[in-house]
Amino acid sequence: MSTNTLPNNPSLAEQQVLKAFDRWCQDSRVTPTSISSQWKHDSEDFMTVEYRVEASGNLPAVARFLHDIEKDPMALKLQNVELSSHDNNGQQLTLGLQISGLVLTPREQKR
Repeated sequence: MSTNTLPNNPSLAEQQVLKAFDRWCQDSRVTPTSISSQWKHDSEDFMTVEYRVEASGNLPAVARFLHDIEKDPMALKLQNVELSSHDNNGQQLTLGLQISGLVLTPREQKR
C-alpha cells in the first residue's frame, strides 16, 4: 500500500483523486452530485484525506463504480457505503460513500 499512497502535496493528492473519481464516474455512467474532502493530520508519519461522495445511477452503474474504486491501486479505503432507492422498483439509486486516502509524511520532509 505504501507504494500507492497519495502525493505528499495536498493539491496534487486532491487532483489525483478527483481525476480518478471523474474516470470512475464516466466508465460506470454514475452521475456524481457532490464530492467534498477533509484533511486530517493523524500523526507525524501520515495524513488522511476523507471524501464524502454522493452519486446516482442504476444498479449496474453503481456496482461498476464501486468495483472500479475497489480495484484501483490508489491507496483509498471505502469507509461507509449507503444505498437508497428513489423509485418503487429500485431502478434509480442514490449512493453515498465515505472514502479515505493515505498520505505518508516522512519526518525528513517535514520542517
